[in-house]
Amino acid sequence: MDFDVTPEQDEIRKLAHEFADREIAPGARERDRGEIFPWDVLRKMAPIGFLGGPVPEEYGGMGIDYISHAIITEEIGRADSSVRTTLSVQISLVELTILRFGTEEQKRTWLPRLCRGEVIGCFGLTEPAVGSDATKLQSTATRDGADWVLNGRKMWISNGSVSKLALVFANADPSKGHKGITAFLLDREKSPYRSAGLHHKLGLRSSDSSELILENVRVPDAMRLGEVGEGFKIAMTALDSGRYSVAAGCVGIIQGCVDASVAYAKERKQFDVPIASFQ
Repeated sequence: MDFDVTPEQDEIRKLAHEFADREIAPGARERDRGEIFPWDVLRKMAPIGFLGGPVPEEYGGMGIDYISHAIITEEIGRADSSVRTTLSVQISLVELTILRFGTEEQKRTWLPRLCRGEVIGCFGLTEPAVGSDATKLQSTATRDGADWVLNGRKMWISNGSVSKLALVFANADPSKGHKGITAFLLDREKSPYRSAGLHHKLGLRSSDSSELILENVRVPDAMRLGEVGEGFKIAMTALDSGRYSVAAGCVGIIQGCVDASVAYAKERKQFDVPIASFQ
C-alpha cells in the first residue's frame, strides 16, 4: 500500500501550511486570551476555498478528495485548534450533511453561501439534560400546517452565536423514541432562534460555544432535512464526518507541540549548551 501523497495533495499541504503560518498562527494567542472569534481568518480562508474543500465545485466547493481535506484540517489544527473547530463544524457537520441529505434546492441555496463564508453554520444536537445521548432528545417539533414549530434548548453548540444557519434535531413524535427525531435547517433571518454565549472555557477559547434557545421557532416544511424520523441517522452520519476532521486536526496539534518542543530545546540553554544536546 502506498502511503505517499500525490503531487496535487502535496501542493495543497504547502498552500495550507503557508497559510496557517502566515495568517492563523500569529494571532492565535491573542484570540485565545481574548475569546475573539476568528472572523479575520475566515475572511481570508474563503477566497482560497478552505471553507468548502470536499464540497463539489458545482455547489461552490473545491471538490478535493478527503485526504486533501484532512491535510488542510491538519495544518489549520497545527496553528490554532479553535479555527479548526469552526472549520470542522462548517464543513463536516453542516455542509457535508446538507450535501448528503438535502434536496437539490437546499443544496443550491445554502452550500455556495457556506463555502464562501457568507453564512456560518452550526450543528444543534447536544442538549442540557441529555448531553450527547441523541436517543433522548427533549426538543420537540410540532407540525402546524405547512410549518413545524420547534421548542427546546441545545448546549455547547460550536458557532452557535455567530451562525446564520442552524442544523438542529428535534423529536416530531416522542412516542417513537429516537425514531421520531427529525432534522431541520433554521434560517436565522426567517426562523429566528436565540443564543447565549458560553465563556471562560479551558481551551478552544476563540471558537464560539453557545446555548441555542428554541421558543416556538416556526420552520417551513421545505426546510426539513431528510424524511420525518430520519434525524437520528442523519445526526450519526454527520458525527462520523465530524470525527474525521477532528482527528486530522488533532494530528496537527501534536505536530505543533513537537515543533514547539524541538525549537525550545534548541534555544533553551543550561550549563552554556542547548538542552537538546543533553542525553
